[in-house]
Amino acid sequence: MQKVESMFDIVGGVMSMPGKTVVDVGSGTGRLARWCARQGARAVGVEYFSRPLVKSKERPSEPGVQYIQAQGELLPLGRDFADLVIFAFSLHHIPQPFMLKALREAQRVLKPKALLVVLEPLAEGSGFEMLRIIEDETEIRRQAYEALYHAEQVGLSPVAEKFFVIDHLYGDDRKMANSFIDVDSRREEKLKSLRKEFKERFYELGVPSERGYVFETRLRLDVLRNVK
Repeated sequence: MQKVESMFDIVGGVMSMPGKTVVDVGSGTGRLARWCARQGARAVGVEYFSRPLVKSKERPSEPGVQYIQAQGELLPLGRDFADLVIFAFSLHHIPQPFMLKALREAQRVLKPKALLVVLEPLAEGSGFEMLRIIEDETEIRRQAYEALYHAEQVGLSPVAEKFFVIDHLYGDDRKMANSFIDVDSRREEKLKSLRKEFKERFYELGVPSERGYVFETRLRLDVLRNVK
């Protein structure tokens, strides 16, 4: 596995951004969409959950970024719209019956021969162990990988598959918990009864640093090309 500083390094290594139209499906609080825009792209962040979408819109407006509330399997965008579609840690959050439909939607909005980038976390590493206290994503992550194996059925041809490790820094257990809740607000209620266990495991699994505690995220990159 190759170690990188952030997902920006991975995405930037796939495509140069200037002049491109990028759709970030499952954009969360908008970090990746804003980064793409700062590199010269026109970025559209698509997010289903209200909490992260509100946070992204509360930030000072930046040129080249637009946010839309929509489901990944029902993108309100035209055919041949994008040079690049990205699912960054988001495909597994789409209900399993609709994962392949979401990939078909990505294929529909991609320009001919354009690329789809999928970053999916592996069910391993200290970051995963922390999340598993609240929600065990082992099965839904497996389902996302399975959907990618069938991507050729919807007109997406595999180009590359690589594995990476990213270290994430959290100042304390509450900041890590909030990062999980930002992804899915339903986790907030689950966490209430698990707060003590979550805090204990945070300081057991986290690697201390000068600025907080480090947790490892292991992930897989899949790059696919629109065959139309």
